[in-house]
Amino acid sequence: MITIDDFDTFPDFPIEGILFYDIAPILASPDRFREACIQLMPPPDAEVDVVAGIDARGFIFAPVVAQTLGVGMTMVRKKGKMPGVDLLESGVEMEYGSADLTVSAGGIEGRHVLVIDDVLATGGTACAVAEMLERGGAASVRFSFLMEIEGLEGRAALEGYSVVSAVIV
Repeated sequence: MITIDDFDTFPDFPIEGILFYDIAPILASPDRFREACIQLMPPPDAEVDVVAGIDARGFIFAPVVAQTLGVGMTMVRKKGKMPGVDLLESGVEMEYGSADLTVSAGGIEGRHVLVIDDVLATGGTACAVAEMLERGGAASVRFSFLMEIEGLEGRAALEGYSVVSAVIV
């Protein structure tokens, strides 16, 4: 079981007032990494056709979960990092900045999508991703996070979606 003790913490990173939870110790241990991927799996009764990993740390876990589920994977990238003409885009405000995200619309329509990221904070990124996927015709969107920072109320921002978090702080 992954716990808060499996993360390193760095105060005031990337800006003053933010406590950064680093996943490096989890990645450095095959046992911890395996356990993290297990904890990111959806419930057994969940329908999942494709896993979407959010740039950048969601990319680490999403392919393992997708392979375990026997489904494909797509990437949610920062704008300008993904080629193609059939891209869905959305701006996002996060707890310490903003970004523009993109995802390829191909393979989304009618699919049940599991979105994976490392941290659920304010829910800004996750809401933007859900909006893009739904605009692309996703049949359903659900989320799995390695960590949830409860005080930032990201889960409330995702009301109506299934949310799984391995660790809640």
